[in-house]
Amino acid sequence: MKVHRNIPLEPAREDSAIVVWRAAIDLFGGDRSAADRWLHHEAMGLGWKRPIDVMQDDPQQVLDLIGRIDHGVYT
Repeated sequence: MKVHRNIPLEPAREDSAIVVWRAAIDLFGGDRSAADRWLHHEAMGLGWKRPIDVMQDDPQQVLDLIGRIDHGVYT
């Protein structure tokens, strides 16, 4: 098997999704149900898109929103 050392490795999508899920659960004080509901409902800070959909293409955008919400900035 040939390894291509000059190609940058991107974090796996699954890893990014786990990071977002953990951040959402932390945001809701460990309440997995509340985090799941939030991830599956439209968010004003994401242009009324669902975080679960946005995190597929841009998990950092969802993490940024979680950070803003955690600091009291909702938009």
